[in-house]
Amino acid sequence: MAHLSERHGEATRRRGELMQERMQLLAIRTGYPEVFNRPRRSTPMSVTAVVPASSQLGSSSIRAVSRDSSYPYHQRRAPEEMAEFTRLCEQRVALTREKEIQVQRQAMAAEQERQARSQLAGEAAPAQAVQRLRERRDKQRRAAEAELEALVDQQDSSLEAMNIARMLSPRFQERMEFAPSVAKYSAEEERVKQLLSSTRVGSYYQ
Repeated sequence: MAHLSERHGEATRRRGELMQERMQLLAIRTGYPEVFNRPRRSTPMSVTAVVPASSQLGSSSIRAVSRDSSYPYHQRRAPEEMAEFTRLCEQRVALTREKEIQVQRQAMAAEQERQARSQLAGEAAPAQAVQRLRERRDKQRRAAEAELEALVDQQDSSLEAMNIARMLSPRFQERMEFAPSVAKYSAEEERVKQLLSSTRVGSYYQ
């Protein structure tokens, strides 16, 4: 039985140590004052022990005083401390608001810059397309001229070389221009327009 009592005492002691460690950890996490970290045996009991039985109001006031003295964390703040605390809170709120405004301004500036780049790219797109087409045509023309010159150089007869150059070179091709037989802004042009707009003649050409 002696060993059972020793094991019981050891278990009780370990249980007390674990409870004390848990209380200290809870006090550290919640930020409670150091009073909660002390064991219960060290708490002063003399304040609540000496209470006259006849006066209930006195006992309640003494208990209130003892509670306030035992737990200084729950005491009310001084007006100066409250003013300082309020000022710090307002300062933090103002800083947070200022940061939010700066982030919004940066986002708006980035969006405006992106829209400006898109607008410039849209305005320059037609000119860039025309430039690319012109460069492509010039490249194709230079390649065709190089092939033609290589073919002409391969001919033994100058007459055959001249004929090939006249047939294939764009410089020797015939140019045709359209000259309308009806003068612009004349009565004949007006008559042709009327004929084309009528249902009998115009439907045939449409």
